[in-house]
This record gives sequence, structure tokens and C-alpha cells, in this order.
Amino acid sequence: MNTDEAIDKALEGGLSNHEWQVLMSDPDTLKELEEQLGMDALLRVALEKNDTPAALAEAIEASVNVSSVDDLIRSIEESTTRRRPRRWHTHLPRWTTAAAAVLIGFIGGTLAWPDMFQRLDLAPVVAQRTGKRVIMYGRIIANPPGPRVVVVPEPVLVQPPLAPAPAAPNPQTPKVVVVEKKSEPAPTPTSVTPPAIGMGSVPAPVPEKMETATIPPMNLASKPKIEMTMETPDVSSKIDFERQVLPILERSCFECHSSKLKKPKGGIRLDDLEAIREKSQTDNLILPHKAAKSTLVKSISHNPGDDDLMPPPNDGKPLSAEEIALIRRWVEEGANFGAWTSMRAKEVSISTLNEAVDITQLKAVAARIDQLIERDLSKHAEEARPLANEFVWLRRVYLDLVGRIPTSDEAKRFIAIKEPDKRGRLIEELLASNGHVSHMFNYWCDLLRAKDDLAEGVQGDFYLAWIKQSVRENKSFDEWTRELLSPEGYGWRAPAAGYYLRDGENRAANIESTATLFLGTQISCAQCHDHPYSRWTRKEYHQFLAWTSGIKTASKEDGVGEVGGKAIREAAEHYDRMAMDKLDYERRQKNQRIRDALLALQRAAGGAGVVNGEGQQAKLPDDYQYADGKPGELIPAAVLYGDSPATGARPAETLAAWVTAPNNTRFALTLANRLWAKLFGVPFAGRVDQVREVADCANPDLAQYLVNVVRDSKYDVRRILHIFTLTRAYQREAGLLPQDSSVVYRFPGPVVRRLTAEQVWDSMMALAVKDLDLKLNFDPPGVAELEAAIAAKKASEVTAVARKIAGKEERAMMVEERRARLRKEMAREFAGGGLERASELPQPTPDGHFLRMFGQGNRDFIGDAWSSSTVPQALLMLNSDFFDHVARSGSPLSDNLRGLNNITEVARGAFLAVMTREPTQAELDACKQALGDTRNAKALARTLLSTAEFMFQK
Repeated sequence: MNTDEAIDKALEGGLSNHEWQVLMSDPDTLKELEEQLGMDALLRVALEKNDTPAALAEAIEASVNVSSVDDLIRSIEESTTRRRPRRWHTHLPRWTTAAAAVLIGFIGGTLAWPDMFQRLDLAPVVAQRTGKRVIMYGRIIANPPGPRVVVVPEPVLVQPPLAPAPAAPNPQTPKVVVVEKKSEPAPTPTSVTPPAIGMGSVPAPVPEKMETATIPPMNLASKPKIEMTMETPDVSSKIDFERQVLPILERSCFECHSSKLKKPKGGIRLDDLEAIREKSQTDNLILPHKAAKSTLVKSISHNPGDDDLMPPPNDGKPLSAEEIALIRRWVEEGANFGAWTSMRAKEVSISTLNEAVDITQLKAVAARIDQLIERDLSKHAEEARPLANEFVWLRRVYLDLVGRIPTSDEAKRFIAIKEPDKRGRLIEELLASNGHVSHMFNYWCDLLRAKDDLAEGVQGDFYLAWIKQSVRENKSFDEWTRELLSPEGYGWRAPAAGYYLRDGENRAANIESTATLFLGTQISCAQCHDHPYSRWTRKEYHQFLAWTSGIKTASKEDGVGEVGGKAIREAAEHYDRMAMDKLDYERRQKNQRIRDALLALQRAAGGAGVVNGEGQQAKLPDDYQYADGKPGELIPAAVLYGDSPATGARPAETLAAWVTAPNNTRFALTLANRLWAKLFGVPFAGRVDQVREVADCANPDLAQYLVNVVRDSKYDVRRILHIFTLTRAYQREAGLLPQDSSVVYRFPGPVVRRLTAEQVWDSMMALAVKDLDLKLNFDPPGVAELEAAIAAKKASEVTAVARKIAGKEERAMMVEERRARLRKEMAREFAGGGLERASELPQPTPDGHFLRMFGQGNRDFIGDAWSSSTVPQALLMLNSDFFDHVARSGSPLSDNLRGLNNITEVARGAFLAVMTREPTQAELDACKQALGDTRNAKALARTLLSTAEFMFQK
């Protein structure tokens, strides 16, 4: 690394301990670095607005030929941050003139640097910015905030000459030294006279008693990287947001920037943490460790009279210089909000906190939910929407519970029923159907990122089968979670191990999914640095990661039943030789299939899996940059919030128990929020991947009651869905979300939304295939044969099972050949599977498939599916020949449209099949005009499939 690179990297805070040691051995590089550090720390502080008299500002502007102090500050900032890493004197060729202007003074050269320091009261600011003591005339005039660490940090020494300098026509540059102090007591001016280091010339050697040690990197635009070995500072020295910052905001800012206002100025709500984080992501409102880039700090730091100054002089109580410095320091320290989430949370009283839920009385529970929603609507002068008509509700409940539209026969049957409780009975029927299993399998696969091919070549068939079987059994979600987070075993014996095998050895991806899926929070940013928009620190991330330290992925070639692995391999080799000896192609293929089946049985009995062992610590990364830990340090496991449980022999079990504990409100809240969003189109507690606390929800009474419903139902997903769909709120007409994101949605009814890719596909399959759901077979592939093989006591019994599997595969291949011929006749967008539900196709389908074009994700991330409408989708629906296969002879659509006698019957039949409703009179007239006497029902059905109404749920 050359000199320029070393200095640039030091100014950016990027040097490792070893690189610092190398730099220390080069006196010339070290001196130039001291020069840069001194200019960056002192000149930039002097130039800050509100700290510099107008005459000084004008002198500096004239010196460097810039139009404003802002321009100069921006130049310094850009050249000493990572985005544009170059030393700022290369950007400002006349920097020595600027230094002279600052150091000599601004009125005839009579104001010396120490006097300027005192007049501008820069000492506390420099101490705060640099975290070092400021020494003048041999005494400490400013200390860094809070208790100092045990090892005395290097002082910033502003040392004038011991005697007043005689007047001269050309005044000499005052002498300023920036050094680091070793642990000896600070020298007095009489014992050491520091040499002159002129800003713009090479510094003189440092005396022996003040030799320079490691110079910590100083980047005032971001949190310094501390390479020195020192004790962790007492956290009590940091700014307390609730005690020190919040009162300032409440007094001076909430009048214009509060959630209580219908339209807060600039859309900024400073009384709500989630709103602050959202605004920070879009507008850099508060960037932890980067006060200079935070718009909040910039807004309060403008000069008096500036139009952009906040709060405006006439509209609020202005902030003092001390208050501005306090907020700036709080941001530089990391903008830690502590336990505070919102002003509302401090004021709210939750009436449903301890309200019990009788989960056997589903209608009563649903009525209580409606009561809480309608009370909130009334409180805010809003009204609930009318109940949806039967056709709208029927289509909605089919899409939400079985993932497809109802067939014409199903719609007719429901409309014909006259009993008042027919909606409740249909909900029960749908929840118990194969279609519900298929639909929820798609839903959970998307969240679990489940695929046919897991990491490192591991097949995901048993994992997918386990998900499907868990939905089929209606396994409670807390049991699901414990099996996923703490599995052990191989292959078929431990299918839930697929949760870890999905990411291989990438534990970081896995723990991030755990936090999002089960706790409703995103921690991924904290893997490399403190989270800029959330509360999580990098250390907390790695402590949470430590819970998986005992999980190891492995593979095992086991025996089958009581037959050892060696015997299985010998049998496989026997059939391999037989395959090679046979000249007949079919017999050779049969022997190869038997050989493959034997090896597949062995892999299934063993195969890839997880060892769930001991381990209670994680290692901080080698580039760890914060003072609360050291690179490579071992740290104990800790949970993200609350008290960490005692770590058992297997920490993954402890993690699973903590996540699913009844007193972990966030686990129940996250599940309730996801299922509510699935049915209503929008969550009630923030985003599904960033859940608000109960007290911060728009309707905390409702939020808490829904948590109680989930908890008292014993995490029964099917029962929770049953309750939610029984509510009047779910049965009301759907509407659009407010365009203004700051307007709270209070659930006067569900939200109109586009169908998922799987819902579009499965709805078309319902038009194409008779008894679509009855044909579903959810038995895990090969499990019956595997169970028989595991009971084997000798190799011949295992071979018999393998021969049976080979025979089934031969018959399956014949079926697949017929499907392949069909696929050749179909467009590429529908290849990769037959006319069957999305749950039975490859997971996920290949690129270019209909499902991928309509938004099925590749399952690299949770919820990476999308639902935007695109032009290629419309062109595909209009021009593809797939519709010919959907409406082929013998399909439900074809059967329902056959034999219709007149244009009115044709229109009614097509609308019922595709739209699940009757046509209006205007639509009937349009059909008569378009179709004339042709009565082409299939052409009309194809047109309806291409409309926006088919693609949306209302």
C-alpha cells in the first residue's frame, strides 16, 4: 500500500491493526496523516454554521475562491468520506491559504488561534466531535462527553507559543499540534515545549516524551473505527433519547410533525419510531453515526433567518446551540431510541390486554373483532362498508381459502342454498378440502423459501412433502416452528432439517429468515454494521446468530432397516453389472432403475441432514468496528429482546423454546398479522416483515385481541382463518387503500388486490380439469416404499422394494411421455408440468413459465413474489394458445358452455364461469352486439379471462 492509499484509508476509518503498525513505521506518512487529521477536525469544526462569525466566513471564502461556506464544508466532507476517498487538500489546492486565514484571524491578523478558539467556544465542540480532551495553556479546557475510558485518549493540544509573539509585518502561523498521548500523565508546558507544526508544511519531529503512537482514524462524517485496545465506555455516558432528546422534539417539533395531525408537514412524524425509520430510508431523516448527512440535523443547524431553518423562528420554540449539539451528538452516537417506540405507546391504555378468548365460540370471537373495528371507525368518524353480495363473497372466500375461483357448478350450488348459515358451512368445507392444503402449501413454501433443489445439491423432496403433510394435518404453528428451528437427523427421518439445508452453511441467511418469519423483524442490515433504520446493533445480530452455533449440516450413507450400507452397495453394483450385460434396451433400463432405487432408498434412510449439537458462542467478524467488542472475540448467545433464557446443551432448542414461548407476544403478533394480511390485503400491525408493537398499532385494542385469539387457539392456523373469515369486516365490500400512506387504514372492509401467480394459474386449472382438487395426492413420494424397506431384515427384502419402485417409475414414465407430448403442443410459458395445480409443479417453476411471468418468486428471499400487472401478461392472455387447452373438449369450461341456446344464456354462462357473477344489462347488450348470432361462448370466455376484473380480487 503506497502513502496516498494508506492516508486515504486511515481518513476513511478502514485500516486494520496490522496496517496501522505499518503506517506507524513510516514517519513521513505519519506526519502527513497528522496534518490531514488536524485540518479535518479543526478547520471543519470552525467552518460549521452558527459557529463562525460572518467576517471569518468571508475571509475563508475569499481564500479558497468558493461561493459559500456551505460549498467549502461540502468539499471537505466529500473528500473525507468513503464515497469520494481523496484527501481534501488535493481537491482544494489553496488549502494552506484557508488554514492561514483561520489560524491568523480575520481582522487585520490580530486574532490569534487560541483567542479564536475561545471566542467561538470551539473547545467543547471539538471535544465532542473527536472524543478527546482539548488542552490550552497547559490545562484541559474541554473534556469529551461522559466518563472517560481507563486508558487516557490522545488529547487534541492547541498550544500557542509560551511567550507572546512580537508584532511583525508578516505574522507567523501559530503552532498547532495534534498528537496522541500515551498513558503517562499529561506533560505541563514547562516540562515539554511542543515543536511547531505548520498547517501546510511538514511537521517537525515529535519530542521523545510525546512520541506518536497509533493515531485513530477520524472520519467526522461517520462513526469512528476504534482500533486501540481500551475498555468499553460506560453506556450511561451516551445520550438518553427519552430523557434528553425527546423533550426537545416534543416542545419544538411536534406542533408540525406529529401523527395526530391529518397532514404533518413534509410527511414527517417525529412522534412515531416506525414513521421516523420510513422517512430515514427515503429522505435520510436520521442516519445513525452520520449527523452531517441527516436531514434532521441539517434542518436545525441552519443560520438564523435562513428559510430552511427548523423550527421556523415564528412557528415554534427555537433550539439553543446546546440542544442542537446534543441532537447532533445523539445521532453520531448511533441514534439509539432505547425502548421508546411512539408517543402513542406511552399514552395508550389497552382494554383487551387480559381479555380471555373462548375459542370454542367462533362466531362470538368474530363478533368481538367486529366490535373493536367498528368502535375504532366510529371514533375516527369513519363508516364500515356495506356487506358484499353473495357472488363477490363467494369468489373472495374461494380465492383466499383454496386459491382458485369456484367452478360454475360450485357457484350454482352455493347460490341455491337458502339456509342463513350457509357462509359458515362453506368456510368449514373449504378449510377441510384438498384445495386448502394445496393453496396453503404454496403460501408457506413462499415464506420458507422452499425449493426442489436446496443448497449444495441437496434435494428438497422430503422437505416439501413435510410442509404439505404439516398443512394437511393442521399442525399447530408453534409445533411447526420448534421442528424447523431445532431438527436433528437425516433424510426422510428428519424432513424439517430442510429449513437449515435450504441455506447450507450460510447461517446468516437462515437466522435472518428466522427473525423475519417468526418475529416479524428485519435484522439483515446489522450483519455488517449497526442497523441504520432499526434498533439492532451488529453485536446483537451476531449474538442472536450464536443460537445456531450447534447446528451442523452433514450427510450420511446409512444402511436400510437392519441391512448394512455395504450390502446395499453390493446389491446396487449387481444390478449395475446386469444392466451393462443386457443388450436389450428395455431390460437394461429396468436394471438401472432398480440400481437407482436401491441407492435412493439408502439416501432417504440417511442422506443429507442436520446435527443439532452443543455450542453457545459466536465469533465477532474480523472487521468488527465498534467499541463494544473486538474482532474475533467470542460472544455468548442472546435473544433480540427481553431476558435471554438459560442456554441448554443444545442452543437451537433454547432458541425454539424462546421463540414459541406463550409470553413472547411478538411470535403470536407476527402470525396474526400475516394471516390477517392474507385475508384483508393489508396488515394491521405495520408491515408483515417489520411488525409494530401492539401499543404502536393504529387500533391497539384490536391488535392485542388478535394476539389473544392466536395464543388461545394454540396457534391453530385453520381455526384462526375460520374466525377471521366469519367477521363482518371480511364479508364487507372491498375498497382501495388511501393514496396518502400517512392515512391510517381502519378496516372498513378488505382491500382490492391482484391475484397471486398461483391463484391465477389454479383458477385457470379449475376451468380446465374436472375434479381438480379431488385428484390431489398428498402422500409423500416414496414414503410407503421407504417404510417397507426400513422394516427389512435382509438385502433381498430391500431389493424387492427397489424392484417395486422401479416398476412404478416405469409406469410414471409412460404417463410423463404423454404429458411431454402435450407440452410440445403447448406454448413454452406453460411447460414444466401438466394441467395441474401449482402445488404439484416444480418448486419454483422454471424461468419463462406462466407462473414466473405472473409473479411467482424464485424463493431466494422471503416474499420475493410480486403482483404487478405487465404488458407481457396481457399479451400472453390474449395471444397464447394455452386457452385452447383450457377450453378443450371435456373441460369444465367447455361442458358448462355447451348447448346454450341464445346469446343471453351464453353471456350468463361465460360470466359465471370466469367472473363468478351475473352480467349486468349493459354487459349483456355489449355481448349481443359483439357476438351477434354466433353464440361463440368460448370466445367470450377468453375475452373475460383477459380483463382486469379476472386478475383482481375484490
